Amino acid sequence: MDERARTYLRTLVYAALLGVPVAFAAVLFQTLIHDVTNVVWDVVPDELGWSEPAGWYVVLATASAGILVAAACRLPGHGGHTPLEGLGMSEVRPLDLGSILLAALATLALGLVLGPEAPLIALGLGLGVVAARLVRLEGTEAQLLTFAGAFAAIAALFGNPLVAALLLFEVTAASGRIPAQSLGRALLPGFVAAGVGGLVFTGVGDWPGLHETTLAIPSLPEYDTVQLGDLAWCLVLSVVVAFLVVAIRHGAHEVAARGAPRRVALLVGAGALVGVVAVAFRAATEEPVDLVLFSGQEALPEIAALGPAWIVAALVIAKGVAYGLSLGAGFRGGPVFPAIAIGAAVGVLAADVLPGLELTPAFAAGIAAGTAASLRVPITAALFVALLVGPSATDVAPIAVLAAATGWLAAVALPNPEDRRAEKAAEAEPT
Repeated sequence: MDERARTYLRTLVYAALLGVPVAFAAVLFQTLIHDVTNVVWDVVPDELGWSEPAGWYVVLATASAGILVAAACRLPGHGGHTPLEGLGMSEVRPLDLGSILLAALATLALGLVLGPEAPLIALGLGLGVVAARLVRLEGTEAQLLTFAGAFAAIAALFGNPLVAALLLFEVTAASGRIPAQSLGRALLPGFVAAGVGGLVFTGVGDWPGLHETTLAIPSLPEYDTVQLGDLAWCLVLSVVVAFLVVAIRHGAHEVAARGAPRRVALLVGAGALVGVVAVAFRAATEEPVDLVLFSGQEALPEIAALGPAWIVAALVIAKGVAYGLSLGAGFRGGPVFPAIAIGAAVGVLAADVLPGLELTPAFAAGIAAGTAASLRVPITAALFVALLVGPSATDVAPIAVLAAATGWLAAVALPNPEDRRAEKAAEAEPT
């Protein structure tokens, strides 16, 4: 065995070992988010004798998130990259982790509409850098070990190393940072770390005091066979979801551009508006503000059971507005799960109003299209849906695949703000 092979094998061993502390750190961070959320939204209202948070309290909480995020962004690392930039995979300095995690904690626990995937990736990248320094890896091997940390962290969120590995594989491949012929070699350490991390969060799942998000929809009716009518409606549904996701991102870029000179005021004002939207939704529908606030990952079972149709339509509008404000104002978190929640709600609405369309394939198609349109990862989107729907996975899989592909194609075909920004940057470069 030559020296290069021995070095790579040693990196694989380090990646496997790294999966243990990174997965545990990811579970601890998710537990911290859960505990702070519980205090703000359950314990304090209970102590004040409220059956549900008062309207002014909701607005105060979401506006306070803006103040806390603005403060965190003054620390080294500036809170990390904004969710408008997608899932960043650039190196994270260990010194930056404090501001990144504080900004994400304030965003997620106080009800802004973003997900935990971006800070978890940053946590894994930062710990990967620490590990590479401890074992004195340099160059390519250090980069591989850093990527492995991100894989292990995101696996703790999805509860499945396959989804995590495929997601980051597609994101990395689409970025073009790694040549196609080197992808397997470059990402294998991350795959190993995700697998070992899966052992960790499976093993600690029953520990008291720890909280893990369970991504499953137990309330969906069984779906025994693919119906052509369902397939046709789901393809139309996928285009609608992709259009909504892209439109929300356009709105978010407008918010970011107009509010850039007054960043703190934008954060506080947008946070307050998110709270106002949630309170208005509750007043109109008598449904809890939780459906509008937060990422939506834990509300998927409630969304699947929601009705009548006008309430679901109101949720799509309110969640979309709150998502766009959270994206554009500069809050810190991931862009994936709110798009999934919106896609799921559109699926429920479609099943309510379209003749012959069953709930389970519509719900699955909405999630697949939302995932594919937000991150441009159609393969991961289809796999994610298959894991969510449980016993119906085999029969829903063809619809999920076609819905993910349709959502991705529609999102690529529509004018995209990120593509426009890249074109302007290219035009500005000297020739």
